[in-house]
Amino acid sequence: MTANEICHALTYSDRSPFFIRSHYVVREVEWGLGFHHRLDLLSIAMDTKIGTEIEIKISKGDLKRDLEKEHGHYDSRIRQLYFAGPIELQEAFFEFAPAEAGIITVFYDSKRRWYPYQCTIRRRPKPRKSYRPFTDEEIFKLLRLGNMRYWSQFSKQFRRKSGD
Repeated sequence: MTANEICHALTYSDRSPFFIRSHYVVREVEWGLGFHHRLDLLSIAMDTKIGTEIEIKISKGDLKRDLEKEHGHYDSRIRQLYFAGPIELQEAFFEFAPAEAGIITVFYDSKRRWYPYQCTIRRRPKPRKSYRPFTDEEIFKLLRLGNMRYWSQFSKQFRRKSGD
């Protein structure tokens, strides 16, 4: 299972925990908003402006390497942290993910025609007591950066197809 498939399961169905019609969601947030670490997926609830970081893991080794990171996934604008990945990693998530982090597993259901990638929240995160909502200015900047990233990726795909 790829990171793209995991992100799709987390955001694209109305059953998804970070449905794109009720959350601002941007992948690979690294620069432009003052974060001291790269966020695989950042979700901001449209109604409360509360931020959630989702750390995407596709292998047990990837999960173990996360333990070596010094930043601890902390930022004053992030209220909660989830680790998400294939259902095959469920045991490893409970063994290696931080105790305060939520756990989401993703699986492929071939019987579902429209949204075959499904996710299940296995453990809810412990919300951080010290956080602040995102400001409107920060949300606008995040969406602008996400838009730039989208068109940059689109352009790369187009250049590959055209041979440039």
